[in-house]
Order: sequence, then C-alpha cells, then structure tokens
Amino acid sequence: MIENKPQIAIKQIIIRDYNNSIAYDESFHFGVDIIRGKNSSGKSTIANFIFYILGGAFNNWTSEARKCKDVTADILINGADFTLRRDISDSVLTPLQIYWGNYEKAKNDGLNWKIFPYKSNDNILSFSNILFNALDFPEVKGDLDSNITMHQILRLSYIDQETHPQSLFRFENFDPPLTRKTISEILLGIYDDSLYSDRIKLRDKSKNLELKEREYKNLVNVINHSGVSANRNTIEKDIKQATDNIDKISSEIHSLRDAEKVKTTKRTETNTEKIKTELTNYKNEVNQITTKINQYDLEIADSRQFISTLEKRITELYNSILTRKTVGDLTLTHCPQCLEKLSTDVEDNHCKLCKQPLEVEAEKANAKRLLQEMQIQVKESSKLLVLKEKKYAEFQGQLPLLIERLRNSQKELDSSINNPQSTRDERIDNLLVSKGFIESEVENLTKHLQIVELIEQLKSEISDLTNETKELKLSISEKENDQKYKYSLVMNKIREITISILRKDLPRQDEFRTGKIVEIDFLRDSFTLDGNNNFSASSKTYFKNAVIFSIFFASLEFDFMRYPRFIICDNMEDKGMEKERTQNFQELITSISNDYLEKEKSHQIIFTTSMVSDELNDSEYCVGEDYNTDNKTLKV
Repeated sequence: MIENKPQIAIKQIIIRDYNNSIAYDESFHFGVDIIRGKNSSGKSTIANFIFYILGGAFNNWTSEARKCKDVTADILINGADFTLRRDISDSVLTPLQIYWGNYEKAKNDGLNWKIFPYKSNDNILSFSNILFNALDFPEVKGDLDSNITMHQILRLSYIDQETHPQSLFRFENFDPPLTRKTISEILLGIYDDSLYSDRIKLRDKSKNLELKEREYKNLVNVINHSGVSANRNTIEKDIKQATDNIDKISSEIHSLRDAEKVKTTKRTETNTEKIKTELTNYKNEVNQITTKINQYDLEIADSRQFISTLEKRITELYNSILTRKTVGDLTLTHCPQCLEKLSTDVEDNHCKLCKQPLEVEAEKANAKRLLQEMQIQVKESSKLLVLKEKKYAEFQGQLPLLIERLRNSQKELDSSINNPQSTRDERIDNLLVSKGFIESEVENLTKHLQIVELIEQLKSEISDLTNETKELKLSISEKENDQKYKYSLVMNKIREITISILRKDLPRQDEFRTGKIVEIDFLRDSFTLDGNNNFSASSKTYFKNAVIFSIFFASLEFDFMRYPRFIICDNMEDKGMEKERTQNFQELITSISNDYLEKEKSHQIIFTTSMVSDELNDSEYCVGEDYNTDNKTLKV
C-alpha cells in the first residue's frame, strides 16, 4: 500500500491503572475503526485518550479516567514505528515519553525512552518538535512558532462533542485567528517555511541596505568635509610621504645630537623606560590580536568543515531513505550465488534469500532519529560560526591601527636610545614638535584610510544587497503564486467532496439537495452553504462533519497536503441526530474510505457511536466489544 505523507496511524492503545493493571488494550488498523457502545460506556473517554497521547492538551477527565495512571500508544508516523507514553494528569502541559520503535520492543527496553516537555526553549526541544520532525512538517517560524503544537494540529483532526457545531476547530478559550489561519495553511499544504524565511530575509536585507546606504552617505560626507582625498592611492601616498618626513626629521635629530654630546640625566632614562613600556604593551596587544585572529581563522575553517560534513551526511541520509523507499519493494527472484530461482513460499516481511524477518519500521525510526540529531547539530554549529566570524572581523579591524602605533613607538624608542640626552637646543625641540605633528597627521591619515576602505566595502555590500533583494522579491513572487494555485486546487476539491456528502444525506435538509457553493473561512472559523448556515442543530452537525471529512479525504488526493491522513470523530449522533441519518453517514464514510483503500491510499478513521449501522456492526471495522454501562471501555 502506498504510504501517504505525512501520516499518523494508531496500531495499539494501552491504558494502565495505578496498580499497573491493564484497563484498556485494543488494536487498531488502517481504514475505518469503530468504537461502539451505549451512552456513558466510555467511548468518548477513549477518544480523549487518543487525542491526549498524540499531543493534545486535555485535562477534563471523567472519574473513571482519573483512576488511570498512564496511556501508551503504538503508532506509525510516515511508516516508522514510535511508541508514546503519557501520564494522566490535571496539567495540560504534561510531558510525553517517546521510544523509537514498536511497543513490543519498548516495553522491554527501559533505557532508550526519552522525555520531552510540552513547550520548547533555546536548549530543549518539545515533543511537538520531535513529532513534527517525524511527520516532515515545516518549521513554523516567527511569533507563532511556540503556539503551533501537535495540540493545535489535532484541533482540525478531532471532532469532539464539546465544540459548537458551527465551529470547525476544536474549541479553545484563547483562540487567535492568526493561529487558526496558520494551522489551516500547514494542513492544506500551502504553508511554505522557505517563503516565510525569504520574507524575513527580504525585510532584514532591505533594512540592512537602508542602513548601509545611510552609513555610506555619512562617511562620504565626513571625507568630503575633512579636506582629505577620498582616493585610497592618494591617502597611501600621503602616508608614505609623511612617514618619509618623519624619518628625515629623526635622522636630523640624530645628527644634531651626535654633533653635541651632553651628559645624560636621570630624566632621559625615565622617558626611555616609559617608551619601552608603551612599546612592550603595543607588542603584546599586536601579538594577542594576531594570535586571536589565527585562532579564530582555524576555528572558523574547522567549523565550516564540520557543518559541511554534517550537511553532506544529512543529504546522504535523505538519499538513503529515498533510495530505500524507491527500490525497497524490489525482491530477489534468483540467488546471486548460484543463480537458481528462489522459492516464493516465504512469509511476509521476511528476506527472500535468508528467510530472516525484516525490521523496516525500526530502520525508519533510527533514520529519523539520526537525521534529527544531525539537523540540531548543524543549527547549533551555524550559530557558533556566526559569532566566531563576528569576533574575527572585529580583531581584523583593530590590527592596522595597533601596528601603526607600534611602528611609531619603536621609532621613538630608537631615537631615545641613540640620543639619551635631557638637554636639547631650540632646533631639536622644534624638530620634535614637527615630528609629533606629522605623526599625528599619519595617525589621522591612517584613520581616513580605514574610512575609505570601509566606504569601498560598503559600496560592495550595497551592490550585493541590492542584487539579493531583487532575487528575493522574485523568489517570493513565485512562491506566493504557487501558494495561490495549491490553495485553489485544494479548496475546490474540498467543496466538491462536501457537496457530494451533503447530496447523499437523507432528505432532511432541502438546502443540502440544492446547495451549490460551499465557502470555508479558516481565519474566522466559519463555513456556509450558499452563504447560509442557519440550519437545524442536527443539520449543522452533519454539515460540519461533511466539511471536516472532506478536508480529510482531500488529503488523500493531493500528496502536498500535510493533513496527517488521520481523523477522530466523536459526534456522529450529536445534537439530536436521528439513528437512520447517522447510520447513513457511517456507511457513506466507510464506503468512501474503502474506495481510497482500493486505490492504495492508506489512512485511518476512528469514530465512536451508540447507534452503529447494522451493516457495520460486528464487522472487521469494529474495535473492542460492544460496550455498555455494565461493561465499560475502562476496566477499572
């Protein structure tokens, strides 16, 4: 059977009481699963447990449910085995335990379970992060990233009894419209995290471009009003000329001192020591900066190589998964050693050659876990790389000025050592003043040179940013057009299926027979038929179920949809739905499900009912017993 992605499927639900006795243990299957029984027999309790174990925020437990300790689910996510366990608690933020493998392995392995909290932070992933990664959901970025959880995703997959029949999403006290819109975009397959990233990049780059242009204009104004040329070559020429003049003055001072030797005083020695101290400090600073530059240079190269290696491994792992998916179903017909034809009398999920059992689900789970760990490492290493590159650039910017100061200090020391005189004539003093002025001029020219270099760098960055913003605008436009196309495609299919389900209702609501236009507004959580939803209470319930099941069935038509091909319905006979009408709906949904199963479109529908159709009762669709008040779902 073809595995649609993303897909969740329940294989088994186990509920334990505080004595560790089994209160409920039933197996589920692809297609339709029916939990049947009289009112107050615990059907809704099981539906709530399923919602809860998949990540739902729930704490409105019945008295029977409060006698239970925890719930465990053996599930398939995109074909890979996972086992989930969650304690029964009054807190909606209860953590979730996850085991990468099936229940049979999980119950005998106490070491490899991992616990994940309801909410994530900078250092810890939430269980929603883990399950989203397994489902290949995109990363939801921005202000909503902490609000979009498995609980929010399940709000459009769990049709409960408490929510008003005119609302599509499961009821919540605080329910921002933007959250509903984002949930619908994710499930309909039109949410594009790369589009959001492009928009953020465009915003940041546009802001950065504006800042660079403003900085560029300010620096050009500084240069223009300084009286110094804005040409790099001219400034470098002026620096060389000034340095030559300093050398000439120093030589002249040496000559004057050689011509008239005077007794060295204590003051001269003090000045020399002071210059030596300054020179030593400058040397230490230059050495420290140089060492740090070399250190960060090596660390940056090492980090880039590490990230590149991880990204290569991620790509190879993706390719490995894809290759396994593509060729995994190819079977050997002849022995590769003797070329004799192999026997076909081999059990399912066993090797045709060695007859040993194949553990495909375990391989998928391990691959998912490795993939997730490497993606986390890449993300953390990239953050560290940005910080290292920033420090590297800071040290590179400090080095030229320190080297210039070191050079000047060295020249002063040479002059002081060669001419240790405290008595200077008027000419030497004038020369020293001239030398100091020229040195100051050199320092100013060096700063101006840095400004000119920064201007040239800004020109290059402005050019690059301009090109990048143009490319981002084109990319955003293309992705937005693709989004609109997919949305139109999906919504037309949802409307088509909804109209079909309404037409096949029993003749109870005339508008269902004649209605033509179904409108759905996820932002406002509303839906109408020809602009109207003012029907009887039971017809509102039927209409709501028709819309949500149409979203579910549309996901079996389009691979790009992210609705998890999984739905729970606990309101089949809600709001006074009569027996014949709800049974007709049950049979209709089962018939549509079977049509998709014949097309090898795997999915799972779980619904509860106290009025099961005679055609479906006691069939392969039923899960567990026919419960009543004397034989409830929970054996506590």
